[in-house]
Amino acid sequence: MDGYGIQKQRLLALNDGLRSLFRSANAIPGLNDYRFGEWEPTCEGLPRQLNEETIRVAVVGAIKSGKSTFLNSLLQGDFLKRGAGVVTSIVTRVRAGERLRATLFFKTWAEVNADMQQALVFFPDLNWRSAQEHFDIRREPERTGLRRSLQGVNGEQGITDDARDRNLVLLSCYLDGYETVHRFLGEEPVVHRYDNGRFNDHWAYTGNESLSVYLQDIQLDIRSDNLGSNIEIADCQGSDSSNPLHLAMVQDYLRIAHLLVYVISSRTGLRQADIKFLSMIKRMGILDNCLFVLNCDFSEHQAVDDLKASVRRVSAELALLKPAAGLFAFSALFNLFQSLRDELPARDQRRLDLWRADADLVAFSDRETARFATVLGAMLSRQRHALLFQNPIERLGVIRTGMANWISVNREILTRGAADAHRAAERIRRHQERFTQILSALQSSLAGIVPKLRQSVGGEVNRFLDPSSGEVIRALTAFISACRFAPERYTATLHAGGFSQALYQMFQDFKQSLDAFITEQVNPDVIRFIALQEGKICEQLEAIAAPYKSLIEDASVEFDRLMEDLGIPIDKRGAEALAVPGLASLLHHTGVSHPPLVSSMNYTARLRTEAILRRGFYRVVSGFKKVLKKPVRAGEEDARALKECFVLIQRETRQSLGFQLRDFQENLKFKYLFVMIETASERLAQAVAERLQAYAADFGALARGVSARREDKERAAAVLAAMSEDCRRLQAQIDAFKTAMTPSPAAGG
Repeated sequence: MDGYGIQKQRLLALNDGLRSLFRSANAIPGLNDYRFGEWEPTCEGLPRQLNEETIRVAVVGAIKSGKSTFLNSLLQGDFLKRGAGVVTSIVTRVRAGERLRATLFFKTWAEVNADMQQALVFFPDLNWRSAQEHFDIRREPERTGLRRSLQGVNGEQGITDDARDRNLVLLSCYLDGYETVHRFLGEEPVVHRYDNGRFNDHWAYTGNESLSVYLQDIQLDIRSDNLGSNIEIADCQGSDSSNPLHLAMVQDYLRIAHLLVYVISSRTGLRQADIKFLSMIKRMGILDNCLFVLNCDFSEHQAVDDLKASVRRVSAELALLKPAAGLFAFSALFNLFQSLRDELPARDQRRLDLWRADADLVAFSDRETARFATVLGAMLSRQRHALLFQNPIERLGVIRTGMANWISVNREILTRGAADAHRAAERIRRHQERFTQILSALQSSLAGIVPKLRQSVGGEVNRFLDPSSGEVIRALTAFISACRFAPERYTATLHAGGFSQALYQMFQDFKQSLDAFITEQVNPDVIRFIALQEGKICEQLEAIAAPYKSLIEDASVEFDRLMEDLGIPIDKRGAEALAVPGLASLLHHTGVSHPPLVSSMNYTARLRTEAILRRGFYRVVSGFKKVLKKPVRAGEEDARALKECFVLIQRETRQSLGFQLRDFQENLKFKYLFVMIETASERLAQAVAERLQAYAADFGALARGVSARREDKERAAAVLAAMSEDCRRLQAQIDAFKTAMTPSPAAGG
């Protein structure tokens, strides 16, 4: 069991100790139905909370930078298939597990058909389409027709910006993989699992574009000493993927990640794709959570001095984006081969032996590897402590203090006569009304701010995302308007493939550039905006609660004086925990998430119809010109129709984006931010109630419940004495836990 697992078991043992105190109290005669308010559900929910909480680490970088190799070296095993296809949009998540398991999550038929429908907008040849409005790959005539049509597409049409046209590749992959997946895909999501000896069978999907295109997500569960429980490491798609929407999926994961590891290849250094991606991460506001790894290819560096020169160059370039970024330089492949040296094939064994012969290079890489492991471990330890342990241990400490006071007061009351006990309980009850009033006032204040906060945040969302005048639509409209039709780009296609192919190429060029603008410019701004609204919500709710801190402290001081006056000793350890808690630590387990950034634009088929009609109109006009013997340039009518269609595409895109933004705007408000406001208010009030219960518990219940019979009082006294001893032991364990969880100065890394 890793260090986190040991601490988690200690925390759960503390929790069980408190729950046993509740059961002991219920065993006292007359208290079998007594309940400890907020404390019991808090303790009951803690195990589930710890199991659900996850520290997420995203491994990102450009294609072929060695992300999968790096992650395999970190896990000390060849678990991830290297070299994912250019059309896949998979984020492979790796977690610790009791068994080796690969879990593949497949798309539904609806998602597959929606992907293909988008890729078919303005497709050059649609004569094979059925009369059905929407494409369905399960219809054999449509598969056959599409395959035949793809084969007939002009060769140059399959190349966009010196790369394969992603839509044509996507359609081909779906068709090629259909025979394999059609037997098990369905209307609902399908999950396949490959355990232990069959683990590597999942490579058949991840290493094959025609099958990986059908995947939605992958989770790998492995047993590794380097992967602690409650940590998820994700191998993300290359930042320079040919499909901008894949980058949007990576952005969705980066938003929930606690730490980023950015991998740079020493063969290429910092490329333009890296600069663009890192600039985007900076705009998202998460660059400070990033570690940088220069993945060294030993075959590219003749000596350690050559490698150090590369490190200095990349460090200087990174400093322009993030001063004192910190760069770790080592060979992930060398580390992987080292961990697998007894299982390597002969060819890789010879490479390893060759590398090991350069002692200076190996020593440098080993030092950097150790340094990276130390810093990464320290950062994960701090994240785990802050996210997984800090709030639970504080809450358990408050509950233990409250239980200690409950035990102490009841032990004292039990020794007194009935009249004296009644008077003491009554004085305590009257004082406790003040705590009740404070909590009631806080709840009223929070209830009053919630609608105002909803209105304020809703107004900010409307201003930012309004589909007619918001900041986002203004940026998108400006970009669309700035796009210019370049007829010379499509002249060759018009002559070789005809009007339909030129129209398809033009549309795809436009959509590719717009998608890239959305993912690289708009989405980072949206993410920053959401983070600002989250901060605003927490800040305003905490500001409402802040004045109550002094009221609570004053009431607790008066409570302590009352106890002294009554001669009842109480535990004052929980006084520091009476402060109103920060909301960030209370919101991790809500399960609320903002709408995904990935969504496809729904262009209508009407555009293609209008384009064809306009082309026909211009050809008629050209015919009249020829009759009138006026000069007509070859292909003039096609070029004019293409230009008119470009204007139509721009107009229709603006309308489509308006609908899309409206949908995102409403979902962001009503399904995320407004829900967050309500949840945050409830969690804050609940946490304060939990703290106040240490002073506002029903201390008179025992006096009322225990009969005057001597044996009942003796039994109650014995139970309370045992509970008091258990409380002392629990406090010692809590103190030891907090000491163990306090990071040492050396771990600051």
